[in-house]
Amino acid sequence: MLQNIRDNSTGIVAKIIVGLIALTFVVTGVQFVSFGGSEPEVAVVNDQPITEVDFRRELDTQRRQLLTLVQDPALVDENILRSQVLDSLIQQTAVLTEAQSRGVTFGAAQIDALLTSAPEFQENGQFSPALFDQFVARQGFGRVGFREALQEQLVVNQWTSGLADSAFATPSQVELALKLEGQTRSVALQAFTSSEQSLIATPSNSDLETLYQADTTRWMRPQTVTVDYLLLDRDRGLDLDAVDEAEVRDAYERYVTSLSASQENRASHILLMGEDSLAQAEAALARINAGETFEAVAAEVSQDPLSAEQGGDLGFADPSTYVPEFAQALEALSVGEMSGPVETPFGHHIIKLTESRAQTPESYEARATELRRQLAEQQAGIRYDADAEELANIAFSGDLEEAAEVLGLDIQTSQPFTQEAGSGIAENLGIRVAAFGDEVQAGENSTLLEVEAGVIVLRLNSSEPERQLALDEVRDELVSAWEAQQRAEQAQQAAQSALADLGELEAQSVSRAESSIPAEVVQAIFAMAPGQQQAIAALNGDAYAVELREVLPGDVEDTVGMGAFLTSQARQQSGRALGEWAQSNAQVER
Repeated sequence: MLQNIRDNSTGIVAKIIVGLIALTFVVTGVQFVSFGGSEPEVAVVNDQPITEVDFRRELDTQRRQLLTLVQDPALVDENILRSQVLDSLIQQTAVLTEAQSRGVTFGAAQIDALLTSAPEFQENGQFSPALFDQFVARQGFGRVGFREALQEQLVVNQWTSGLADSAFATPSQVELALKLEGQTRSVALQAFTSSEQSLIATPSNSDLETLYQADTTRWMRPQTVTVDYLLLDRDRGLDLDAVDEAEVRDAYERYVTSLSASQENRASHILLMGEDSLAQAEAALARINAGETFEAVAAEVSQDPLSAEQGGDLGFADPSTYVPEFAQALEALSVGEMSGPVETPFGHHIIKLTESRAQTPESYEARATELRRQLAEQQAGIRYDADAEELANIAFSGDLEEAAEVLGLDIQTSQPFTQEAGSGIAENLGIRVAAFGDEVQAGENSTLLEVEAGVIVLRLNSSEPERQLALDEVRDELVSAWEAQQRAEQAQQAAQSALADLGELEAQSVSRAESSIPAEVVQAIFAMAPGQQQAIAALNGDAYAVELREVLPGDVEDTVGMGAFLTSQARQQSGRALGEWAQSNAQVER
């Protein structure tokens, strides 16, 4: 979701719907989850610490993204990855502290609006605390930690966007880029697949020893642990049959009464943001009063992009779904009437009440199942909160056996896992961080940890220290690596030998978007000069004999799309330059 924020932060007020998440934290029980005691630091940037937990979380994210590209974990150099992740965190923190020093902030109300409208946390069109808990737990956060990380990202985004938004591409740059992008190459090409190469020799012990010694870190087996744990499932007390019919009838009557006392309003608005939002709002209001339609002005100037596309229309909604300032202004309007500038945490709005209607209740038959489930969930939630508090208390001062007996839970044992990866409960980063934290490593029970199903308490079962795997333990992997290396070398030799015969082959056209050839081979082809021959090695071990015969220029077509692309690239370059500048001016302790 943090990546979504980086990409889509301009649309955070599309519906102006704010749920009080801070209140949700209080009323939904024991949910403030930590991942151990003290947090060791891997670096400090301008007095802002980067903790081991921060580093592990980002390392886990980057490793997962990298594996979607290279597929084979053996191709991931952990040392390089760790170094790059730490450098990235240092640069991000340098930018954050620089932004904070300049007074850049992002308000709590805006954070709440963003979270409550995020699709990741929606269930039946409403913010779901359970989905929120599950999501942040999978990211290795507690609720408070996630909000803090999100707020920091938005502060950085708000500061850097001022510089990035000034980026642009000139018409000559667009034209040149289109010509280069549309360029094709006429080549004679012959492929040699490494897997089809025949091996005559077998690796000697010396060959395997050489491979083994070439990268000893690859054969390090990290510390591995197994944990015992208790899982308290938040739905374990859910029983629809235990809900009395009379309770459902009472809930239905309350539902009907609540609808009869409220109106459902259809509103439109024009949102203006920034330091001069009031002046912008007054200018928009003057245009409407001078004869322009509300819809036309909203479409042109409103900074709520989703409603602007609809002429400012927000649709029908209960007044309680809006922030108080917006709801109060709307309440004072008659149908067809328009407000003056109204200030909310998002900026200044011009609000128009376009329609109002009484809400019509559904029939008891249509509503009963949902009401029964809501009542059952309330009852299960009360028990879950009490049991979670009991589990936390016993785990703090007692042992898992006592907690299991008191709460009727089974002690389960995980599969072995490392800090970097695991299966089952260890797929959750927070679980891995806690299992390798000082608390659990010292033999103590962990604090309550959020997982998708509920909460967990861990206890160390066994631990195997980090050690270097002996050559004999990885002999099969070494043999496979040696064979792959030999086949790749043979494919490369075959491609080199075939260069002399390429003149007999018919040419084919290759574009930059060519999908039948590995991307790195296409890139090498587009770096060649006409008449040049080259044996090109692919990352998968295959090899290609290539002769470039002709370069064909591209046509100038989608100038709008290319302009947008080049502007995006310029924005990214500005962001990188700003990060490098902030890092070079920061005080960093590793």
